[in-house]
Formats: sequence, structure tokens, C-alpha cells
Amino acid sequence: MHLKFNMEPKTMFVKKDFVENPEFEAFKAEVKEELSAQKSEIKEIMKNQKTVAAKQEEMSADLKAILTILSKK
Repeated sequence: MHLKFNMEPKTMFVKKDFVENPEFEAFKAEVKEELSAQKSEIKEIMKNQKTVAAKQEEMSADLKAILTILSKK
């Protein structure tokens, strides 16, 4: 989005006219869509990592229990 500033003689205010660029707007929409998809993927990865960490904790507890039983024999 580009701005054109136009000062009229003896005017204290700035007029702003927005110049539309359809290619740039399409690019922005594409970037937003890609970022949204990446955010969804990142959330899914984080969810999977939490699941794996929980399973590792369970396996660790099971392994400690097995080692405790075996060390008593």
C-alpha cells in the first residue's frame, strides 16, 4: 500500500490518497494464508511433542519399576 501526499497551498493538513496495487494485495493474501497454514502445522507438532513426552514419562516410570523388581531378586 503506497501513499501519495498532496499539499495544497496554504493548507495545514495533508491529504492521503491510497494507491491500490492488486498484485501486492494478492501477495499479502497468499502470505497470510501460508502463515495460517504454518501456524496450524506448528500447533499440531507441539501437540504431538507433548503426547510423545507423556509417553516417554510413562515408559520411564515402567522401566524404573521393572529395574526395581529385578534388583530385589
